[in-house]
Amino acid sequence: MNNIEKPLSVYKAVRYTIPLVIKSVPLASLLSVLLAALNGASWGLVAPINRHLYDALIDLAAGQGLLRFVYTSIAMVIALMLMQQLISAVHSFISYYALKEKASGCLAKIIFDKVSLLPAQFFEDKDRLDDIEKAGSGKDGAINMYISISDGLFFYSAYYGIMGTFLWQMEPVLLLAVVFIFTPVLLTQIVEAKIYSKLEDVSAPIRRQYFHYEYCLTGSKTMKETRIFGAYFFFMQLFRNSLELLMQNDWDAHKKITAIHLCLNIIKGAGWVGVIILLFRSLMEGSITVGAFAAVFTSVGMMFNSIEGLLIQIKSNITQNLGRIHNFIRLLDVPILETNNNTPDFTKGVIAESITFAYPKSEKNAVDSVSIVLKPGETLALVGENGSGKTTLVKLLCGLYKPDKGHILIGGCNTTNTASSALFSKTSGVFQNYCCYVFELEENVRISSAMSTNDPIPALIDADVDYKDEQTFPNGLKTILDREYGGVDLSGGQWQRVATARGLYRQHDFIVLDEPTSAIDPIEETRIYKRFAELTRDKMAIIVTHRLGSVRIADRIVVMDSGKIIESGTHEELLVCNGKYTEMWMTQAENYK
Repeated sequence: MNNIEKPLSVYKAVRYTIPLVIKSVPLASLLSVLLAALNGASWGLVAPINRHLYDALIDLAAGQGLLRFVYTSIAMVIALMLMQQLISAVHSFISYYALKEKASGCLAKIIFDKVSLLPAQFFEDKDRLDDIEKAGSGKDGAINMYISISDGLFFYSAYYGIMGTFLWQMEPVLLLAVVFIFTPVLLTQIVEAKIYSKLEDVSAPIRRQYFHYEYCLTGSKTMKETRIFGAYFFFMQLFRNSLELLMQNDWDAHKKITAIHLCLNIIKGAGWVGVIILLFRSLMEGSITVGAFAAVFTSVGMMFNSIEGLLIQIKSNITQNLGRIHNFIRLLDVPILETNNNTPDFTKGVIAESITFAYPKSEKNAVDSVSIVLKPGETLALVGENGSGKTTLVKLLCGLYKPDKGHILIGGCNTTNTASSALFSKTSGVFQNYCCYVFELEENVRISSAMSTNDPIPALIDADVDYKDEQTFPNGLKTILDREYGGVDLSGGQWQRVATARGLYRQHDFIVLDEPTSAIDPIEETRIYKRFAELTRDKMAIIVTHRLGSVRIADRIVVMDSGKIIESGTHEELLVCNGKYTEMWMTQAENYK
């Protein structure tokens, strides 16, 4: 995954993202560029048509022209203006609705598909999370960049193509005006892109902190603790500090950009003076008419204004988005390990041999040289103190994490090169950090097996969720589980029961329960575990818990410490050993006296 850290050039950003956008919306892309070119051509025709109008008016004033020539020229000017308004309106609709909205959805799907293939440990790395966050905004930046480049390229190609032909016919040397205008644009685009890319890399982690502190101050889930603990001013200070850092970084970047624009304006001024001198000389030499002089003179102002518009477009839609686009590309460039779709045979159990795993940027192994075998139909309990590696080992054994060393076979399939969809096809789990979905009660259970048509009520009953209790669930299975959306708020224990029902609802041959009942009283926990043991009698199961009173239902208990397995056996066997398990058992027994 080191590829993700490599800097990306502006050229690659353009070459990579533009085909993605075009592929997403081919018809809208084609219409957009055609309309941009037509729009540019219509503006390029302004100078030639104005020249005819000015010459017709001058000839008429001198008594050498005909009135019908003036009327014809005016009609042409009016027709051109109406055509410009029509093209502009249609182009805006195509670009910013038909193209932008659909392309945004298509690129979002590409991001979701990519994220779904990333290894779970990817989400344990802060820098990787920054990349995912920035990729989300980067896909919109990619679309804006495409619109800017396609509009700019086709609009100005048509515009300057017609203007260049017009100037060449009058006086070839006037084409130098185009060089004076475009040179500074090409120079500043590269410099600004680098500045904004660096700004985004520096600001992304600070922005994450900024939004987190804002949530701590205003979020409905954090408001109670923030007020009770008197932490408002603490978070406010952190919020202000992060805001000041963001503003300072932005200020430093814009100071550099301002200096660049100052140099640009000097070059533009020189270009303006050069054009006037060339026009005046051509007029004095008689190579152009007064009408041509007036038409070109007024069009030069439009040329400079168009360049100003292009610079603003580059600044807002290209260079400022380039940093985010880089992260969008970085995410898509993360290599995905090739996998197969072999289906696990759970009659072969789970075998882990000398597995080692460390979290990103951690020098300490969370799991260190562990070997363990889970037999078909066996219920295994993992116990140990906080930080002993229990949860990490569980995530390795069910295939969420890939070991750094060693290998794991789930149902005969190596987790390193087997597709997650295959590994999890008959796996379920209830983890301590379960999700509280803002869905109906029934949907909260069904989500574990969205395609299943099985009745969720048995799973709710097994998890001791009284869905008929009108005080807790006024709309029964259709009760929305969030007060902010017109539903109800559940306690921690109630949510754990719902999460347990969700795990039991999914058809499985292998299930993991990682501290699923920590918010439920010990008596109720024991009842749930006994029921769980009955439901998983012929299936493999792993239980992780701090309460040792419940692990007696397991066929085998494994004790972990500092990422290693230090004891293994039944409850009675471990008590005889008088080791770590005995110490933990006696301590908890003393607390319940």
